[in-house]
Amino acid sequence: MAARYITISDNIINDIDKGVLLVDQRMPSLRQFTQLHEVSMTTANNCYQRLLDLGWLHAKPQIGYFITQPLNKQSTPIYPQFNAQISKPKTSQSIDQGLRGPFYTAQLPVELLPQDTLSRCLRRASLRAGAELFAYPDYQGDIALRTALAGHFTQQHFPLKADNLVITNGCIDAVRSAIEITTNPGDSIAVSSPCFSGLLNLLENMGRLVVEIPCYNAQLDLVQLEALLHGKRIAACLFSANHINPQGFCLSNQQKQGIAELAQRYQVPVIEDDIYLELSYSHTTPLPIKYWDKSGWVLWCSSVSKTIAAGYRLGWCEPGRFFDAYLQLRNVQFFGVNNIVQHTVCEFINTGQYAKHLKKLTTTLAAHARQYHSVLRELLPENTKISVAEGGMVIWLQLENMHSQTVFSEALKQDVPFRAGGEFTTLEYYQNCLRLNIGWPIVANEKDTPDQQAEALALRAKLVILCELINANVAVK
Repeated sequence: MAARYITISDNIINDIDKGVLLVDQRMPSLRQFTQLHEVSMTTANNCYQRLLDLGWLHAKPQIGYFITQPLNKQSTPIYPQFNAQISKPKTSQSIDQGLRGPFYTAQLPVELLPQDTLSRCLRRASLRAGAELFAYPDYQGDIALRTALAGHFTQQHFPLKADNLVITNGCIDAVRSAIEITTNPGDSIAVSSPCFSGLLNLLENMGRLVVEIPCYNAQLDLVQLEALLHGKRIAACLFSANHINPQGFCLSNQQKQGIAELAQRYQVPVIEDDIYLELSYSHTTPLPIKYWDKSGWVLWCSSVSKTIAAGYRLGWCEPGRFFDAYLQLRNVQFFGVNNIVQHTVCEFINTGQYAKHLKKLTTTLAAHARQYHSVLRELLPENTKISVAEGGMVIWLQLENMHSQTVFSEALKQDVPFRAGGEFTTLEYYQNCLRLNIGWPIVANEKDTPDQQAEALALRAKLVILCELINANVAVK
């Protein structure tokens, strides 16, 4: 017999399907729900959480729960299956142009960042640290921050030790150091395909070659990966496993465990770029590949750049068996990370503000995903395929007859830059795909200031322009 909360949630879903309950209709508060259905608060919470997880409800912070429709998972992008081969990365043209913009860069608007709270943390951290701020920083990173980070992730069921962490200047900096100590110029590094363009640019800059591993049906082709490892054709792997940029999905725990086991079996390092780890729409932080690493072959990298402040340039690495070499490199090349930034983030975590901010932020990003899906589905052809992300802040869009680089050229003239699909590969795939950042809202909220409401409406107008350009490109085909 089904649990009470499952029976009630199934009845609510049935009422939504029949039109008895309408999209955007406000649901009762949890306390009202317990009275209406004569259930406990635990049952009410479980019911609403199930509806949230299934996509039938969304929460507006400090307002309530509202009915929505689950995103269409039947029309998601199709990814190519191909034989992996060694290739040379090339810098994208858009990097040369120094582009920025709400749709282009995976970043949050300042309105979604905890500016006031961080400012208070900065002041308290400055007073507490005193003269320590004026000394050279510890090149492994402040012990208080490392302890705070270890405690934070351990509470999310990913045990870490403070002594094993090294603080860096952001995630890409952590990844660069990991590449430098595990490989040499001319080595081939395995990446998933499609792969974040910033990583491909980094590999090109460092003189490394690339082997793209197909990633389709939300799975990395581990058969091909193992064949490459067995043939000793790759020196290292560089993977993301959670809310992968640009697709937005997570690899299964079975796949993550499989990657860690392959790394141990073939004694090949796996560099894990996990920058989107904490941006899960379900409020449940997934586990990284590193969790299954029993012998230290996984170098786990992340940062706060996507969660609280890109400008802080603060990240970290747990380099496993490569700890000594990693720390030595950081000591010789970087001489530590800004003290005041480290102390501020430490304060932010220890006061509980970081966990509180993440919960609010992920709720907002989930709402943004629905907003973008709604507009794109309304304005683009029916055969448009759109990723249904589990977290993060990007959408991957695919349209059969579209040439995204041509659309990009036209969009630049309208000041609506985005990432063309060809930037995410060293091969000739994804020309009919593009990536959009969804960090910025395109629907005005009643609690927003007049300026914020105007910005949201202006950005929605830009998205409409982009859709018109896409439609025109497809029509020409």
